[in-house]
Amino acid sequence: MKQNMKLNKKGQSLVETALILPVIILLLMGMFEFTRIFGSYLLITYTGRESARLASVGKTDEQIIERINTKSGLLDLANLQVVIDPSGERRTGQDVRINIKYKIVIYAPVIQSIVPNPFYIESNTYMRVE
Repeated sequence: MKQNMKLNKKGQSLVETALILPVIILLLMGMFEFTRIFGSYLLITYTGRESARLASVGKTDEQIIERINTKSGLLDLANLQVVIDPSGERRTGQDVRINIKYKIVIYAPVIQSIVPNPFYIESNTYMRVE
């Protein structure tokens, strides 16, 4: 009788594991993708702020884009779109806008059905030209 109870408990824990394991895997995949998206958002926000500062002190568009490319870190530069408005020469007192848009490809298959794939992140930074 005791052996039957032990076998039943092993079967019960196997069923519980089979029920909980997909939920745990889904949570881990969600945390992985959220970390990638949020980290990318922080990085493009920081890069946008720094490039807007360069634009406000009179740097050229080429210098600004070079700084964005060097400060982008682990981001794929092919998926990075930069708009500098106004481009070219800027006057004192004028607002400059740096728009950075980044495309993130979602890797987790279940998360792809929840979140649009690719997922776009956008950062707009405004500063007044000094």
